[in-house]
Amino acid sequence: MRRTAALLSSVAVILGVASCVPGASGSSCQADYPSYGTTAELEDSADLIVRGTFTALEDDDTEGYPRTVATVDVVATAKGDAAPGSTLDLAYTRCDDAVQLGLEVGDEYVILLSDPADDALPTPVNISQAFHAVDDGRVVTTPGNPVELGTTTLHALDLS
Repeated sequence: MRRTAALLSSVAVILGVASCVPGASGSSCQADYPSYGTTAELEDSADLIVRGTFTALEDDDTEGYPRTVATVDVVATAKGDAAPGSTLDLAYTRCDDAVQLGLEVGDEYVILLSDPADDALPTPVNISQAFHAVDDGRVVTTPGNPVELGTTTLHALDLS
């Protein structure tokens, strides 16, 4: 029985399954997100790369785990088919990591997303590498993320 539990736990980690458990300050997450060491790896992993402003952040537990559904007004698109001027909903696991990123309504970001094949909402390619703040027309890479966005992507998003 212990081997089966250990095996299932290992499979969950290998598959990148996120698990959230109640913590002292809400919920904390333990997830095995893929990590990207180069700009090409990070950008190639995304189905959708957009520049946009967060207009809403709503807690949502309808999928059986704590997540946040964010609404973004798309300003520009470097990859994928989200048209500038459109609104995009995305979802990410609600956890302390997202709070530490400082994601807030009214702020502008470059967001790298995976677009699932079914009707599910797009999700970040990695919670710590998928959000890049935009400040006065410049991209500010998340602290702890060593991978910057490429010049072609920045140019497509009218950023430096």
